[in-house]
Amino acid sequence: MQQQAQEQPLQERELSFLQDLTEKLATREIDLPPFPDIYARIIKTLHDPDVSLQDVSRIVVAAPDLCVRILLLANSALLNRSGVEVTDLGVAVSRLGLSAVNSATVTLATKDVFKAPKGSSLEYLLNKTRVESVRVAAYSYLLSIRAGLANEKHNAMLAGLLHNIGTYYILSRATDFPDLVSKDIIKNWGPGIGQALVDNWGFPETISTAIEKQNEINAPGEEDAIELREILICAILLSRASNNDADAGTDYDQIPACQLLDINSENISMIIEDYKEEVVSFISALK
Repeated sequence: MQQQAQEQPLQERELSFLQDLTEKLATREIDLPPFPDIYARIIKTLHDPDVSLQDVSRIVVAAPDLCVRILLLANSALLNRSGVEVTDLGVAVSRLGLSAVNSATVTLATKDVFKAPKGSSLEYLLNKTRVESVRVAAYSYLLSIRAGLANEKHNAMLAGLLHNIGTYYILSRATDFPDLVSKDIIKNWGPGIGQALVDNWGFPETISTAIEKQNEINAPGEEDAIELREILICAILLSRASNNDADAGTDYDQIPACQLLDINSENISMIIEDYKEEVVSFISALK
């Protein structure tokens, strides 16, 4: 009887938690905390069609953490193919361009928005999720180039950075009941919540759609075209394989997105090895 009494509140809390998520997802009324003011202003500036790189350089100075990330990104192996070190912020912004600066800003802003109690298991999961997001962003960027879609590389990077944003939301909401956070809840609810959040933030529909459909790895694409969804799916698979976290029984040869990007069981290890330095440097810059 005592065990049943202990289990009942857990069941009630789980039901309440899921009902709350369901209602918010259905109505798109997700109580998203605002971005920190400085990051909100930077993002607004970056979306101004008349903004100049000089304008961006002046405003990011007000966010020291972002300045550090921009310099680290500009010198990362992923975004610095020339190998020439950059120490000047204005030069770094010019080298990266507005899209990459936007990605760095979004990364830091979401880190400030979604938090968990210090030293808690949720904080560990949140930090682990952030590193995974950055790793997927690096692979997304590289795979877009591999697929001949270099013009989509920054949107691919942003899709990678944001693909776990629904997980961030779930973890930050679960501080009162961390025992309710399971892989199934994150897998089943994360993408839909992520799509809603990204739509609310005004990012391109192609990004939010890719995030929503990231787990549909066996679904064929439209007319065998490579789009952000296929790139994101493959980037997630590469990230998991490189981190020894791949699902047991994953058959890369049978996954439509992998077929489109010429990724298979024979070459996946080689691709991971080829990208290793660039991915590691990108994680070091943004984690």
